[in-house]
Parts: sequence; C-alpha cells; structure tokens
Amino acid sequence: MQYAFALLLLLQGLNDLVDGVQRNFARMKDYTADFTQISKDVLNRRQEGAGHLYLLRPGKGRWEYTRPEEQYWISDGKTVYFYVPLDKQVTRDRARDVFDDRMPLMFLLGRSNLRSEFTQFEEPNIKPVIAGTRVVRMTPKRKTDLKDLIMEVDPATFQIRRLVLDHNDGARNEFTFSNIRTNTGLKAAQFEFKIPPGVQVIEGFER
Repeated sequence: MQYAFALLLLLQGLNDLVDGVQRNFARMKDYTADFTQISKDVLNRRQEGAGHLYLLRPGKGRWEYTRPEEQYWISDGKTVYFYVPLDKQVTRDRARDVFDDRMPLMFLLGRSNLRSEFTQFEEPNIKPVIAGTRVVRMTPKRKTDLKDLIMEVDPATFQIRRLVLDHNDGARNEFTFSNIRTNTGLKAAQFEFKIPPGVQVIEGFER
C-alpha cells in the first residue's frame, strides 16, 4: 500500500514536470542559449563542439559553432544549410527531409503536447550531470532510428538544460545549454542564409 502510494506521488511529480516543460515551450516565440555538444558515432569516435544557438518559431534555427572550428547550421523553416567557411563548402536540403539531432529542440519550440510525439515517460535512476535538475527519459511514438531521448530539466524554470539522443545503432548526441534567454524579439532575417560566392554547394544531407 505504501509502495503504491509512493509510486503514485512519483508519477504525479513526473507528469507535473512534463506538463511544465510543455507549457514553457508552448509560450516561447524565440530562444537563445550557449551550448556544448558531445557526439559519439557508431565506431565510438568522439567529437566535441560549442557555440551559440538561436531558435525562432516556427521551425527556424541557427547554430553558430565556435569550436572545433567556425561552422553554421541554419534552418529558415524550409531549407537547412550547413556551412563550413574553412572548407568553402555548404550543404543544403529541404528541412522536411533532414533527420538531424539538432531538430528536436526546434520542434519543441511553440509546441504544447510532448505526449503526442513521445511515450513511456520515466525518471530513470540516473544521476543528473547538471546539479539540481531532474532526469526524464522518453521514447518516440513514431518508428525512427532514435531509440530514446533523455532530458535534464530545471524543476524551478522547466528549462531543458541537457538533451541526450541515443540511436539504435549506438550513436549518441549530447547537448548542454546555459545562459538561456527567451522571447527576446529575434527577427526572421537572422535565419536567412545567402551562399557566399565561390563556395561549393552540395545538394542533400546524408541519409
């Protein structure tokens, strides 16, 4: 009886946390943050990156990397561009055809129902990387190569401070966010990308 009551309290707490995240993102018009990214591919090769992130509703995103080198990943809502100035090369594709781990956070902006996209919400017995946050694991409802998504949430602000995407093939992408600001009045022009002259254009991201 006591165990069942404790489990009920835990589930209620988890539901409140998920609802808080949903409400928080649903009322956002824009979002900015510093980020760090740690990627691990199927061969367990590790790569780290860092920079600044801008998001604008609906479907616009700009990831400006300062590490390991200057890079830009930009979506104007219709087309996604990945530009590496040092390589003098830009890759572009239709946003609807791009399957990229930078997309879920963009998807959350302006949405209000995580439960329509994810299932099996749980608080696993995992110590959070960021002190004071709570860990939530959720599984996509739709068939995808994404195995599950883990987020670390600040229970006071319902901001996502860390996002981990685990894939069925063993690849992993981890994002940590800091200096988060919302509804600062970002403009759509910031998410437009003009291909510089003399830059090689590659059509289509790897599937």
